[in-house]
Amino acid sequence: MPLTAEYRLLVPRATWMTARARNAMHRPIFIGAVSVSAFVGALCTLVLMPQQAQKKAQAIAPKPGERPDTMPLALRVAQLQAQLAAADTALSDARRKVAVLAEAPIDTLNPTLTLRRDSLAGRISELERLLARTETAPLAGSYRALGESRELASDARVKALLDSLTDIEREREAIGTSGGADAVSVALTSRATEIGRAIQGIGAQRRDALRAEVTALAPPQRPSPVEVAEADTLRRLAARDSLRASLAVATADLGRARRLLLELDRRADRAREIAMNAPPYALLAAAMVFGIVLGFGFALVKEIRRPRIADAHEAERVAGVRVISVIRPRPASPERGRRLADRMAPPHIDPGNDAHQLVWLFVAPPASSLLMLTVTGEDSAVAAIVAANLGAIAADEARNVILIDTDARSCPVASALRVNAEPGIHDILDGRLRWPETTQHATIGRDRVVDVVASGTAKSPGVPAISSLLRAEAPRLARHYDTVIVVATKDQTLGGLPGALPMHDVIYCARIGHTKLADLKKSIAGIRQAGGTPLGIVLWDDVPPALLTPAELAADPRRPHRTAEMEAFVGGRTR
Repeated sequence: MPLTAEYRLLVPRATWMTARARNAMHRPIFIGAVSVSAFVGALCTLVLMPQQAQKKAQAIAPKPGERPDTMPLALRVAQLQAQLAAADTALSDARRKVAVLAEAPIDTLNPTLTLRRDSLAGRISELERLLARTETAPLAGSYRALGESRELASDARVKALLDSLTDIEREREAIGTSGGADAVSVALTSRATEIGRAIQGIGAQRRDALRAEVTALAPPQRPSPVEVAEADTLRRLAARDSLRASLAVATADLGRARRLLLELDRRADRAREIAMNAPPYALLAAAMVFGIVLGFGFALVKEIRRPRIADAHEAERVAGVRVISVIRPRPASPERGRRLADRMAPPHIDPGNDAHQLVWLFVAPPASSLLMLTVTGEDSAVAAIVAANLGAIAADEARNVILIDTDARSCPVASALRVNAEPGIHDILDGRLRWPETTQHATIGRDRVVDVVASGTAKSPGVPAISSLLRAEAPRLARHYDTVIVVATKDQTLGGLPGALPMHDVIYCARIGHTKLADLKKSIAGIRQAGGTPLGIVLWDDVPPALLTPAELAADPRRPHRTAEMEAFVGGRTR
């Protein structure tokens, strides 16, 4: 069989890290323990820290009555600014008025202009009287009296309007004599009113023109005491200065209040940052995420520091030995549950599994040839299951099979095949029994039987004693059996146990995601140094097998490991 020459010794870092992450996920108990611890710690921290932070935040946060109200101060400043602007405007007006009063000449009109002014005033008075009449009595007679007055009689527009008004009055009289329709009378009345309003407007224009002439003839007036008092700038200047001082005080008060508000806002923000008022669900989710990340992170760091087997290629690349098969879980076969013998068979014995068949095809000798094999590994339960399935497949091929268990600490073969853990090899070493008396029969299926020599439950003997026993019994075992499978612990294998057998072939069992690469490499090298020949590696890619412990085997009433008859039969016997 070719070895690992076709596999690269160096792999991409991404591939290596992917394998490490996959192995880290194979440790759910470790990840769960770290995650739960981190979750509890983070949750306690997130619950206790806000309480301390809340106390500190309460000491920093502003008190309810400490925050000043700036609205009245701002309104006061705005009012003072408006009053100051009004005072500045009044002061400017007073100064301009003072300047005008200082430059105003004092003079009187001559008699001619005085006579002219009085005449114009009389004409204006007469014209205003007629206009007032038209306002109080808007009749055709009032409009006609205004148009025939001295001021308007010479105006051509007024003459035309008076002629039109005369025609309208004539038509109205004619309608009144003949008893005409009211609509025509209303129309004529409306037209007469429009003509009267036009005459009234011309009269108002004439009155305004006369007033303008009178104003032009008026002499400059001497300023009155009221005007002089209103033009006093000292009082207005004092009022403006007082408003400026009040505005400065109000502005300073507003500035101090705003600075205090900014300081209180900073304290409030700091208090909110310290308080960390997160909702309970957020704290719970944060603690949970932190625990999961920390648990996986610890598992990944531990995996990177001491990497474990991730796949068959990695195991071959590190150990330099071919991976024979990878045993994975498969669904239960309905064929196996039909027969009572198959249902009563040990649960871990499945000779029809392709993975076990592949191991047997790798190690199977030619017909009528002897197979003497040592199955070992860091997990005795996995090694015992692999060895038991190899024995079951060999029994299917009509071979005489014997399984020898040397691990008295956990009795894996007896647990896997559900046979008695005693008597065992330690009884042979103590000289109380011989090989035939310790050999048990394990039924595999309906008509297949394998012989089993259990390890016993006494203290495990040393490697030299077991090696000497196997070396002495190997010829006899070769005469009676053509398949001899020894299940040994890793320490026994590294101690030289395979070298005591005529055939030094060893199958090493490892677990994906659990066996360290350094331990695998060291174990393969140790097997070679101890005189063994590592044929290959079998990888277990499943949950750890749950086998019965020696105490459970001893308490099982269906398989008593030692009876009174057996004690009487073997008591005092020697080899």
